[in-house]
Amino acid sequence: MESSREVIISGLTKNFGDIIAVNEMSLDVPEGSIFGLLGPNGAGKSTTIRLLCTLLKPVRGTATVAGFDIIESPVKVREVTGVLPEEGNHTLYPTMSAYENLEYFARLYDVPLEEIPGRIEELLSFMDLWERKDDKAGELSTGNRQRLALCRAILHEPSVLLLDEPTAALDPIAAKRVRELILSLSEKYNQTFFINSHNLAEVQRICDAIAIIDNGKIILHGKTNELREKLQAKEQYRLRIASNLGDAEQILRSAEFVEEVTVEADTLLATIRDPYDNNPTLLSQLLDAGVRVVEFAEEEMSLEDLYLEVILGGDR
Repeated sequence: MESSREVIISGLTKNFGDIIAVNEMSLDVPEGSIFGLLGPNGAGKSTTIRLLCTLLKPVRGTATVAGFDIIESPVKVREVTGVLPEEGNHTLYPTMSAYENLEYFARLYDVPLEEIPGRIEELLSFMDLWERKDDKAGELSTGNRQRLALCRAILHEPSVLLLDEPTAALDPIAAKRVRELILSLSEKYNQTFFINSHNLAEVQRICDAIAIIDNGKIILHGKTNELREKLQAKEQYRLRIASNLGDAEQILRSAEFVEEVTVEADTLLATIRDPYDNNPTLLSQLLDAGVRVVEFAEEEMSLEDLYLEVILGGDR
């Protein structure tokens, strides 16, 4: 049978003794989409990945990955998925070179022999590792090992990729390359990505939809753009002022769309309603008053802020 490229989760539950790691999870990740599962450490993200790639068995519920049931067809699930586990760089063989690692795993995945050299060179080149192809994996930096582990996960062109913190330990440039690779693969091959992360800002850049998990339970789920509009109708901005700080503070406090202003040295932190409409107006008012604004940037919303907004309605 020709597999699909979607992930469907129904009532998935896993406990370890009295601890419920995944609690009645139900999700539908469409074919060709990039999905992000967000949550703090211990929320149940990694357990979810281990269930989907058949390393763990649920106590109840099930899921299908690329058309195959994780309970009834675990071998098939492994064939059509690529997995980057948490600290995936530890899944490499340290005494083998970067090239030898990929060559070995390509053979395990039955990649056609004539295609192996080309695939390895393409991936290592894209990840800026081609010049390190003969270096032992154990001698690479943590970031380079993580990039090599990602190459290993996508080497056999799987239908679904399950990535647990794929940019962990990467510097900003390498993290950007990983995000570009994910977007490119999704567009070119219609691959489906299920990505675990605790980084809300990063997930917002690439994911079509997100779900937030806490204590094993999905507490919010939806398309990224819709959730952003819903949850960030009020956003906090950082304004660093080079002159006339007092005038700037007065302008912000008198603006009806500015709900809260905090002063920190030469910086104003302002909570602004409907910023896409109101920020240009505010900036014009500041400049007209002779205020020198050297920075006007959005403060990254943390998961804690998001939880407060969703669960407590912003009541702190």
